[in-house]
Amino acid sequence: MFNASLSGAETPESAALKLPRKDIPWVSLKHQRELEAKAIDAAVRTAEQRAEEERKRKELERQSSFLSRFTKESAPKVTADKFDYAQDGSGKLSASGKVVVEDKNFIVNADFLEYSPKGGYALIDGNVGVSISEARIAADKIRLDISNDAMQSDYSKFGSYPVFIEAQSLSGDKKNVELKDATTYFGEPSWCSMKTKASNIKYNTETELLEMDDVTLMVGDVPFMYVPSYSQHGLKKPPFNLRNRFGLNDDYGAYISNTVYYNGLEDVSPGMLLDYYTKRSVLFGPAVEYDYSGVETWLSGWAQGAYINDHGNKDILGYDSLGRPIEHDRFFAEFRHSQMVSDSVSLTGNVSYWSDEFVTRDFRPELFYDNQTPDNFGEAMYYGNFFTASVFTRFAPNDWELVQQRLPEVRFDMQPVEILNTGAYQNFFVSYAYLRESDPYELSSEYINSNRIDAYYGISRPIQLNSWSKFTPVIGGRLTYYANPTDNRGSYTRMLGQIGFDAQMDIWGHFDYKSKTMGIDGIRHHITPVVSYRYIPNAEQGEGAIPVIDSNYLTTYPPILDLGTLRNVDQIYNTNTMRFGIQNVFETRDEDYVAREIARFDVYQDINFTKRPLPQQIGEQSFSDLYINASISPARWLTVGTYTRVNIDHMDIPEVNTYLGLFDGDEASAYFVSSYLKGQITQYALLCDYRLSERYRLIGRWYYDARLNMLTEQTYGLWTRMGNSWIVEYLISQRSGSTRQNNFSFGVRVNMAIF
Repeated sequence: MFNASLSGAETPESAALKLPRKDIPWVSLKHQRELEAKAIDAAVRTAEQRAEEERKRKELERQSSFLSRFTKESAPKVTADKFDYAQDGSGKLSASGKVVVEDKNFIVNADFLEYSPKGGYALIDGNVGVSISEARIAADKIRLDISNDAMQSDYSKFGSYPVFIEAQSLSGDKKNVELKDATTYFGEPSWCSMKTKASNIKYNTETELLEMDDVTLMVGDVPFMYVPSYSQHGLKKPPFNLRNRFGLNDDYGAYISNTVYYNGLEDVSPGMLLDYYTKRSVLFGPAVEYDYSGVETWLSGWAQGAYINDHGNKDILGYDSLGRPIEHDRFFAEFRHSQMVSDSVSLTGNVSYWSDEFVTRDFRPELFYDNQTPDNFGEAMYYGNFFTASVFTRFAPNDWELVQQRLPEVRFDMQPVEILNTGAYQNFFVSYAYLRESDPYELSSEYINSNRIDAYYGISRPIQLNSWSKFTPVIGGRLTYYANPTDNRGSYTRMLGQIGFDAQMDIWGHFDYKSKTMGIDGIRHHITPVVSYRYIPNAEQGEGAIPVIDSNYLTTYPPILDLGTLRNVDQIYNTNTMRFGIQNVFETRDEDYVAREIARFDVYQDINFTKRPLPQQIGEQSFSDLYINASISPARWLTVGTYTRVNIDHMDIPEVNTYLGLFDGDEASAYFVSSYLKGQITQYALLCDYRLSERYRLIGRWYYDARLNMLTEQTYGLWTRMGNSWIVEYLISQRSGSTRQNNFSFGVRVNMAIF
């Protein structure tokens, strides 16, 4: 059967909090607020409870040191084969034979225990094993000085992932720990672990400063560096982070690629890139990673840069997409930054400066595949109580990219704010931008420039028809001022208006269907029909006067309808469009993730009562593409899906993307993927993974291009874990049909397992 729920992001659980009510006319603002108030109050209470629990947890962690877990006043439970109590009035207790000291914070196993309340000490002896939430300890003997919250031990082994230590002696208190003749393992100890040997180690629990003397750095039993002293902050990282690749192919010859970071500094890890290619020369450059969290601010990011005088011949270097030969001097610089200066101010930056569009593809493919179209920007944003203010810049250091530059854009956005307790909401933005664009693919290299002020004001009035449907009428206007129009006028101002509505229903169905084979424990069906309408008349005014920089763009998803959020500011078309959509989501209970999606079917269609151009079609169209997003995952071992666009005007299918996934837990997986874009792409891929054991896994990848009638790439690999410290991948590949790297290659990739 079906049940109703409030619209928006509300769940059946929050809807269940609402009190029964009688129907009230939909125009009643009081009724709408009563519908929302209880769920909002419950959500606020839940959020406050979570925040208070998190605050208490952090305070407990701050106050509880490693040693204080053992030396607190409350008495733990002690069991043993034999107990002896001193008869001299000292209160001394001795326990022997399978001694277990158990508390909610720790468990101690030993052969013998002696505890003296008056002496303020406890002696634990014989095959001592300690388990607490933070670490494990194994020792021959441990003496606890309860009165001073300190401990001493001879030979001991202790630690928690990823750092483990073996020492001939240990002494410490709440603040300081000192070790003699110690070996520190980074990652679980194994025959090939990265480790250090030091004559003396000191660790301050308050500052988290680790200091070592007479240090030898080793991989397994092989030393590779000696330093008289070494220090670092924290125990979460090894001294170095190493990422290595080496191999052989026709373009590079034999090669080795290295990225190395030094982790000895507290929040900053400086490093370097150093590669050697027998056919291409040496690539080198700096690198850094940083991550800092303070009381009022945090920041994180990384940067890499490198240069190579590429000795490859013209056939290997090739040409860029503009037909220009790639030069021998090649470089790249990458920078990512994210920062909260306070609760109200954030800074974000992204830089990708390349000598040519293939340099990272050739020498750092892991960077290229995540960032094939570089975007260079910076933004500072202020978050107010009901608004945001920002300064944003997008720039074009690469001369082979088409970029809508903003130099800069200053913007103020007011979030929806209620108008005088009426139930209607107003939103507003205003921005100033100096824009510039130069198309590298055009013969003329002249810039298009634009000084533009853009502002929008809109009013919406959400109307809660009942507990499962909502109707929101919308009205708004957008004013855009151009200081330097293309028709040589002094200036040009465009004024546009819109009227429309958004309607949505939320319907929930619950079915008691169960299947052990599929792992289904009941089904919840959520249907969300949506209807949107926008009328924007005379939107093409100013054509021929407006510098077109923010133009119409191709999207494989339903385009933006609302005038206030349109991004193609300089190329807006007359709009008289109704959008129909329906979202269907099926979920089942899941023991690991609370709920698991087992099926989805979403459909969207626009009807243009006034024909308008679409970027993916030629000429004006009455209908948008029909967008279909469908998937089914009836069991954990199977998932099937498709994303499809159907052209209603011409009754053809311009785009189809499908996938099929088969899984056998962690043992094996197979993905089949197809991509079809009319007149451009018809490609298929098969990705397979099979685990032979805990340490070995087989990998296979095959890519086929139907237009070329060619298997363009085939890769065979072996993934293995060396000890518990290193991940090693052996890869053999054959590529063809590409403008670059059509050859056989063999490579090995080595990374530390703890990263």
